[in-house]
Amino acid sequence: MSNTDHDPPDTATPRNPFLVSASDSGGSADPFFQSPPIQWSPGQLVSGELIQAVRTIETKNTGGFTKLLVLFVSLGLFVAAGIAWWTPQMIAILVAVLLFHEAGHYLAMKAFGYRNVKMFFIPFLGAAVSGRHFNIAGWKKALVYLAGPLPGIIAALPLMWIGSAQQIDWMFELGGMSLFLNALNLLPIMPLDGGWIMHLTVFSRSPLLELLARMLGIVIMLAFAFFIGSRILFFFAIPLIISLPTTFRVSKLIRQMRDRPLPAPERDEIPEDAIKLLNQEMQSTALSEVATPQKAALIVQIYESLIVRPPGAVATLAIWLMYGGSFMAALVGGTTMFAMREFFWGGFFSDGMFDSTSQVVTLDVSDTQFFLGDEPIEASLLGVARFDSPGELNAKLKQMNPEDREQYTHVRIGNVLLATVPKKSDRPLNEFATASAQDDEDEFDAGAFRERMKAMFKPVDPKDTWLAPMVVSSPVTNQSHNPSPSTANGPVPGRPIVHVISGMHHDSIQLLCRAPNPQEAKRIVETDFQMVGVTADRLYLPTWSPIDPPTDQQLANRKVLQTLVNGITLESAPQLFEMRNKLYQAQYKDYDGESPDQDAMVASTRAATFQAKVRALEAKYTADLIDELSGEQAEVARQYQAFQSATHQHAKHIEERQIAREKKRQELGESFDDFDYEENENLYPTMDQFLDPENRFLGFGDSSQPHYAFAAHVSGEVMTADQYAHAIDPDAFDDETTQDEWEEGEWEDTNNEAMESESGEFVSLYLHRASDYTATVSAIIAHLQRQGFTDFSLHYVIPTSDFDK
Repeated sequence: MSNTDHDPPDTATPRNPFLVSASDSGGSADPFFQSPPIQWSPGQLVSGELIQAVRTIETKNTGGFTKLLVLFVSLGLFVAAGIAWWTPQMIAILVAVLLFHEAGHYLAMKAFGYRNVKMFFIPFLGAAVSGRHFNIAGWKKALVYLAGPLPGIIAALPLMWIGSAQQIDWMFELGGMSLFLNALNLLPIMPLDGGWIMHLTVFSRSPLLELLARMLGIVIMLAFAFFIGSRILFFFAIPLIISLPTTFRVSKLIRQMRDRPLPAPERDEIPEDAIKLLNQEMQSTALSEVATPQKAALIVQIYESLIVRPPGAVATLAIWLMYGGSFMAALVGGTTMFAMREFFWGGFFSDGMFDSTSQVVTLDVSDTQFFLGDEPIEASLLGVARFDSPGELNAKLKQMNPEDREQYTHVRIGNVLLATVPKKSDRPLNEFATASAQDDEDEFDAGAFRERMKAMFKPVDPKDTWLAPMVVSSPVTNQSHNPSPSTANGPVPGRPIVHVISGMHHDSIQLLCRAPNPQEAKRIVETDFQMVGVTADRLYLPTWSPIDPPTDQQLANRKVLQTLVNGITLESAPQLFEMRNKLYQAQYKDYDGESPDQDAMVASTRAATFQAKVRALEAKYTADLIDELSGEQAEVARQYQAFQSATHQHAKHIEERQIAREKKRQELGESFDDFDYEENENLYPTMDQFLDPENRFLGFGDSSQPHYAFAAHVSGEVMTADQYAHAIDPDAFDDETTQDEWEEGEWEDTNNEAMESESGEFVSLYLHRASDYTATVSAIIAHLQRQGFTDFSLHYVIPTSDFDK
């Protein structure tokens, strides 16, 4: 602070320039420094040589071309030094990771006004960014330190995820290296970024702590050098060891002067008064013997450290949260990514088990021949055989075993044969569930788990079915990943394409068609393809069944059941809907205000109380609806009410068990066994246990009757022309914008929009379950044909991996 605007003292003794008068401070005259006071005299003036040396450091500014030259030359030296140690791919990965890391520091420095910012590589060690700022808040400096590792960690995790899922080695290695180096850089060891963050928030408050932190960093560097056998790191550690005494003296001086005010920087320069003061303080220490250039550098370092004060308590806590969160994200995310890599590559799915290709089969429904099998079938798969022509298909059918043709349902639709293949059992699925449950109790066997997954997802080979005489080549090896499967890999004379839709893709069967008008599309979906989901093996008889279709009363009963299953909505019960919303709002408010360390038993009790109130509203909704019904509809509603009550009781029991478990956890501590579950505790009641046990009200199929061939669960939705075009062929769009919107997920509510619009003239039907898929598809096509529907096509997915590897 300059005092040139004050009158000089009357005495011959020079006035102390660091004495504040009453007019300066608004109070009595007190010296800045109480112990010891500085008695300034002309004989103690700092020479202009030291000030000039400080100004040289301040004004040093490397030109843009020189900065680029330094960057590229140092990069070349880094690469040249690394050739003897690493592969070219590893060097490329290291350079990419280091550039991205240092770019974060560089951009943060530029954003906060640092001067003379430049980036350079350090052979064998890495890279760095340097810059100067004499007047920056401590929290901003912390963000500069975090700006390198934090973006690197954020970028690393998706790279590792994509690399694992898509089995792209270089991408996974790039992400893994970025995660490792940035997490390593967060260790609280100087001179790493984590060490500087801890220095700014903790170590700088105590010279002893700073000395210990630097010594610990050197010890770890030497230990690491010894572990990897690197002599280079030993040489880099030598200057750090030599500088320890000076570092301690500087840190001690900074701590002594921490509470003393200093003149603020002027035009990003250290005021002369501050230079004089710092030099005076150094005179009483061993630092006084340092040469002028080195002393100037120390003055710049000390001044910057004094100006940049450690962040306050709140800012320090926020910095620690970001710092700790980054480190934990790297630790947890990295562990997860490597586990996922093992899951997909080294263990469970290294054979591309999930790889598949879509199939679009156009159906010429003007030329059909349907044959219903003479034996009832309870569960089936759908076989699809595409021939070059209808004549070739008919000729091949005549060569088939006559008994098979009579026993199994099949239909010829132009040059396509749809055939029912009996589903032997759900043995792989049941075995998987049983064995996986056993894994929860015993030690996990990764190899056995993978084999069970393969058994469950493995498709049925057509050669193992009654369609075997049609198979010429393997359905897996005969396919390819083609973006437009509707036009590629079609059948050729003598080489039909035969698939059995099974394994993990068994539920992918979809039937598309065009309605005569949007109104008819909406009507058919609402009346014929809105079925209440059921479990176990019970299937509805649909409206399109040619044998024993449901009666009007049964359809009305189903509508009541659908209303009950949908539960409380704004349309069905506006008052209850509002009451439930208020409950959720209150619950979310409680969650937002509670402490993360809140007692688990208290939290479980609060959650149970909330769920009990929600269940009470659901029970009231069901009871109110029953009061409005009569006859069979009321009976169906009462059956649902019994199911709902059993479900509520089970949920209540689970909640009580959870509260008791938390109480026991508090009592026993670490000895608590968290797997203290009751047998079948997680097996909730199912609707099938309560609904229509005598099959009088809802029109379920009877597996002993011929009509069961048409029992199914099918849902539908209305589609627009663009949606239909995308389903048929993704390349059919007229403009790229529509395609981009579809791929970006911006058509999430397209079904509702199509239902309400006048352009939704296409219908998409999903075959969830059917006793006889061929009979179901045939009956749907015949039913819709009578309503004027056209342009039928069958869509499904088949795996492309070799499950026998």
